[in-house]
Amino acid sequence: MMNNQVTDQAANPITNQNTVRMSKKERVWAAIRHMESDRVPKGELYIQPQIANKLLGEDYPTDHQHFERDKKVRELLHMDLVNVGDWPEWEIGQTDDGKKVLQSVYGQTFLAGEESKCLLKPPVDIEDAEEYQEPDIARVTGELVEKYAKETDFFVFAQVGGPISMLNEMYPMEDYMVNCITYPEETHILTEKVIAFEIKKAKLFLDKGADAILIADDMAFNTGVFLPPYVMEENVYPFYKQMIREIKAYKNIPVFLHSDGNLNSVMDDLVECGFDGIQSLQPSAGMDIRRIKDKYGDRLCLWGNIDLDYIMCFGTVEEVQADVRKTIEAASPGGGFILSTCNTMVDIIPPENILAMIREADIQSGDDQGS
Repeated sequence: MMNNQVTDQAANPITNQNTVRMSKKERVWAAIRHMESDRVPKGELYIQPQIANKLLGEDYPTDHQHFERDKKVRELLHMDLVNVGDWPEWEIGQTDDGKKVLQSVYGQTFLAGEESKCLLKPPVDIEDAEEYQEPDIARVTGELVEKYAKETDFFVFAQVGGPISMLNEMYPMEDYMVNCITYPEETHILTEKVIAFEIKKAKLFLDKGADAILIADDMAFNTGVFLPPYVMEENVYPFYKQMIREIKAYKNIPVFLHSDGNLNSVMDDLVECGFDGIQSLQPSAGMDIRRIKDKYGDRLCLWGNIDLDYIMCFGTVEEVQADVRKTIEAASPGGGFILSTCNTMVDIIPPENILAMIREADIQSGDDQGS
C-alpha cells in the first residue's frame, strides 16, 4: 500500500506528458509493475562507508551498516530505495597478535579484517552434513529493516542469501564447487537447512516492514555461470523456487535476485524460477541492457548496469554522463528499470563521478532537483 502524498506535477520526457510527483516507494513500485514513473528510480545495493563519508564530508563509523550515514548519503544522492540485511556474528577469541576471531550465525569461524574476512574453519565437514544444525533465528533481530521501514520513506529491500552464496560463505569457493560434484547429497542436505533459515529470515524481515526481498547469490564469472547445468538444475533452481514460493505465500511481495557476472545462459531459467527482478546486469560481463530489455523486459524489472570496471571508477565525468544517458535510453521506456551501478558504490569511485551519475539521471528524467 503506497501512502506517501503526491506533492506536485513534473514533465516526463519519455512520455512527454505531465505526471504526478511520485514518492520514493511509488517510483520503485512503478518500476516493478512495468509502469513509467515521473523519473527513473535510483538505488544502490550498497554504498561503501568510505565513499559515503567522502560524499557527506562527515566521519561516520565505517561499520558495514550504519543507519544515519546510509540514510543521509542516499538522501544526498536522490535515491529511492535501500537494501538492508542482518548477518549476526560475534567474537569468540583473538589471535596471538590481537586479531578478532569471529563466529557467524551459520557456524563458521573466521578472522576479521578491515575490508574482508578470512575463513578459518567451516561449520561442519561436508561428510557430516546430517549433523549440521540449522542456525538459530532468534539471533536475527531485523531491527535495521524495521528502522528504515518506520523512520524513512525509502522502498526497503531486505537481503537474504541464496543456495550458492550461503554455502560459499561456509566453505572456500573451490571446496564448494568440488563438493557440489563429489558430495551432491551432502551438499543438498546442507543447502536445505540453510535455505530453511533464509526463508525464516525473509519472513521476519517482512514482519518488520520490508517492501521486497532480495536474494543475493553470485553465480557467475565474467565468462559465464561457474556451476555446470546439472548442478544448477539439481541444487540451485529448486531452492530458488522454494524460496520464492514460500516467501510469496507468506506475503505477496516482489522477490529479486542479485548476481554479478554473465548470466545470459541462465536467464530463461531464472525467469522460470519466478523472480520479479534482477540486480547487477554487469555490462563488462556481456550483460547487454538493450538486448535484455527487449527479451525479458516484460517479465523482469531490471536494476543496475552502470559500468564499474572502467566508467565509474576510472572514466571522466563526461563518460559517466554518456553511459547514464545510453542506459536510460535503452532500459527505461515502458518502465521496469531501476538505475544503479552494476554492483555497489565502491570507495575507489571518484565522488565527482557519483555526483555526475545521479545528476545526469535526474536531468534525463526532466528533474534536476530530485526528491
